[in-house]
Amino acid sequence: MNARSTARRLLAGLASLAVVGGCAAGASPSPAPASSSPAGNPSAAVATPSPTAMATTAPTPTPRPTPTVTVSNDIAYESASPLLVLTVYAPARAGPWPVVVMLHAPGLGKEWLSEHAHKVADLGFVVFVPTWGDPFDVGAPTYEGLLAVDARAACAVAFARTHAAEYGGDPATTIVFGHSGGAGLGAMVAFARPEPTASCLATAPLGGIDALITWEGDWILSHKDIGWDRFLAADPRLLDAATPWKHLAEHKELKVVMLVSEHPGIDLGRKGSDPWAADSWLAVRDPSGDLRRQLKTNGAFDDGEFDAVDLQQLLFSVLKAQGNPVSLDVMPDSEHEYVRGGGWDVFLAAFEKAAGRD
Repeated sequence: MNARSTARRLLAGLASLAVVGGCAAGASPSPAPASSSPAGNPSAAVATPSPTAMATTAPTPTPRPTPTVTVSNDIAYESASPLLVLTVYAPARAGPWPVVVMLHAPGLGKEWLSEHAHKVADLGFVVFVPTWGDPFDVGAPTYEGLLAVDARAACAVAFARTHAAEYGGDPATTIVFGHSGGAGLGAMVAFARPEPTASCLATAPLGGIDALITWEGDWILSHKDIGWDRFLAADPRLLDAATPWKHLAEHKELKVVMLVSEHPGIDLGRKGSDPWAADSWLAVRDPSGDLRRQLKTNGAFDDGEFDAVDLQQLLFSVLKAQGNPVSLDVMPDSEHEYVRGGGWDVFLAAFEKAAGRD
């Protein structure tokens, strides 16, 4: 079953809930008529005004709700660059809580994930959201540059382990989440387990990863507009530095929760064409033909298009075949960059599933 069918089945099963609100109107009591002194008797007291007429004090202010999440901003996790900082979102109530490291998409920045992180922390997770940089900031990506980005992300996870207890977190359960390009980066941390940078401000090691959550990663660097064809032609090793294929078999026990939007909205600029042609864009990425055979099994070439859903099904199928506990869940109402409507329920449920609390 492909992810489009999964979306239709999921949405067909969602029950709609209408909440009708109403308010009751009540009549305010009328003030009692004021009394006047009897004529010719100045000593007679004027009648005391009614309680309604005396009610002139300001209303008691509504107390502010107690924050459920505390936010700590711009904490350095790597000494080599002042730009490598992270934000921590922690439940205001006592833990210990599982630890989550969220990796943003290139170009969006850690602030873009603030709402996502706040909602996840409110569930009972300590969430670290690092700025990790963009490999395109310094021109065309290089193999060494991508490995350096992997090391930064590993440093952020090691830093989260080192400092988790300060925020009520329990590093014994560590979950890595990534969106788009951050999903590929998260997969590299979870499967390749790179060494953190030499200047990492962490005393704990990277350690084991208990679960990986991905939201629409580009698992074979297929986006045409980015120029991956040219970069891969210059150095095929880029695929090994940015995608996890080479390392999947090393961690068959890793739990992976995959998310796909109902409307991914990503134009990869690719046609299925002839995937077996020696000079096809797919052949450049897959010399052995293994990935193309799995794509064909999934029906990815049947409609002549190659899209984000096909990408997610590809990784899902390979992980499932090798025995990883893996799921692929569709977020209704949502797009590649935005969780909307009922998609939030699926998004948040992914973290409960990753922590084994579903």
